[in-house]
Amino acid sequence: MLKLIETFSGIGAQAQALKNINADFKTVATADWEIGAIYAYDIIHNGPQDLEPYRHHTKDSLVDALQRFNLSNDGKKPLTEKSLRAMSTNQLKRILAAINRSNNLIDINTIHANELPSGDILTYSFPCQDLSAARFWHSGTMGSGIDRDANNRSTLLWQVERILKEYLEIDRKLPRFLLMENVSDILSYQNIDNFNEWQAFLRKLGYVNKVSTLDARNFRVPQSRVRTYMLSVYVGNEKEKVKVEDYLYGNDLELIQLPDSKVNEIGNWQIARNNLNEFNDVN
Repeated sequence: MLKLIETFSGIGAQAQALKNINADFKTVATADWEIGAIYAYDIIHNGPQDLEPYRHHTKDSLVDALQRFNLSNDGKKPLTEKSLRAMSTNQLKRILAAINRSNNLIDINTIHANELPSGDILTYSFPCQDLSAARFWHSGTMGSGIDRDANNRSTLLWQVERILKEYLEIDRKLPRFLLMENVSDILSYQNIDNFNEWQAFLRKLGYVNKVSTLDARNFRVPQSRVRTYMLSVYVGNEKEKVKVEDYLYGNDLELIQLPDSKVNEIGNWQIARNNLNEFNDVN
């Protein structure tokens, strides 16, 4: 059974993808600080909550417990004690239960390698806000990308670098697989140098990287959604490296493309859904 560590976990899209292909895996740790995502992850992947173990808690004890974590209500700024106290006791219980059931380590900035359970797969689909071209349309300025010193949400990528270095410092086995998903602007001229630096770092650790830019429509998803992925596989020697490279490049997902008739079928489905949404908004 594969053990999954899902950082920047959100609602658990990568865990769901593994479920969709019937992979034999278990999620052993997650990391996300936004309370809506934390709760949604728990319900989606762990089912209905049982709050009986939290019956003894008062609002004060729940606030004390949750204040230990760097939680956020909007994914932008930390929750204050006042914001926590504004929630109902039941809401606070559900947040604490979700953290515990998903083994959510919350803040990537404070996670250390020696705290992580043993894992085979580490996912790190870090925030895209400071990479995405959409930022330009909303603010009129480009983001600072993944420059190390930019101190933005997308530079949380380099916290993953820190954690992987800590694996080596404590002589701990690195995860066999690393998986990243992000907007395709990570390959733009503003970001490519930093992304190449990241890839070089992983190669130095012993990983083989395969970057793929994929359109969801080519995988029978009724949505035009293009994203860039990188799968990194740890290899032990040159012979294994060649074998892994041959497999990854011989099974290149970028070469998968639905016939035009199927793409059009999906596109028409999307148009119909958008029209229905617009109708519902008006009415």
